Amino acid sequence: MRDVLTALAKLWKIDEAAKGYDEELRSLPVKMDAMRADVRMLESLLASERAQVEEADALKASRIADLQERREAIARAKSKVSRARTLKEADAAEREIEATRRLMSDREREIAQLGVTVEAKRETLAEREKQLGEALALAEDETKAGEARLAEVREARETVVVGRDELVAALPRRVVKRYEKLRARDKYYPVSIIAEPTCVSCRMAIPAQLFIEIKRADPTEGPVDVEDLPTCPHCHAFLVHRDLIEPPPPAEG
Repeated sequence: MRDVLTALAKLWKIDEAAKGYDEELRSLPVKMDAMRADVRMLESLLASERAQVEEADALKASRIADLQERREAIARAKSKVSRARTLKEADAAEREIEATRRLMSDREREIAQLGVTVEAKRETLAEREKQLGEALALAEDETKAGEARLAEVREARETVVVGRDELVAALPRRVVKRYEKLRARDKYYPVSIIAEPTCVSCRMAIPAQLFIEIKRADPTEGPVDVEDLPTCPHCHAFLVHRDLIEPPPPAEG
């Protein structure tokens, strides 16, 4: 049992030392993915606004073409007036001219309004393009920095997890499984290394008899299973006395 408890304590110390690195290895890719998502969102907005500008330009062009057709229609109507043989024919041609002029006036106002709209959309588009350029440059710089940092963190982590695989291989499989399940919790530690009858994981008192057994850590006959190991009655962390990993100095005299 002593060997198993000592290995568990060492494993926990290694995992605690690597915890900050592990969190950074998880958070950095998430941060870079979020930044890429922001860039994609700007690209989508830019594409939408380009389409709106193109649509407005196309509408303006169609209205200009329609206005030109109206001018040609007036010219034809005027020709009719000059060739009219009766007053009725002349009046009809004049009415056609007047109606066409009203339509032309409407088209001119519409074209002017479209011009204002297109100009505003072009200004927005230019601002979006500027934002996208800045976002792309920032994303490139941040990605390079992030990838460099990831490489540094991986290298640093490797120095603190030396021996972890060997500890895991030496522990009973069920013990490792329980340890990993406990380690996944946010609130409590998987291993509580104690010197007093108080669990450092949950700060709850440990029964006196259990504390004596933990401190003594008697050897177990046969293979050690997970049920053989002392655990906190409150948070279920494995309980290891500090003397197992930091033996007290010999008594003087």
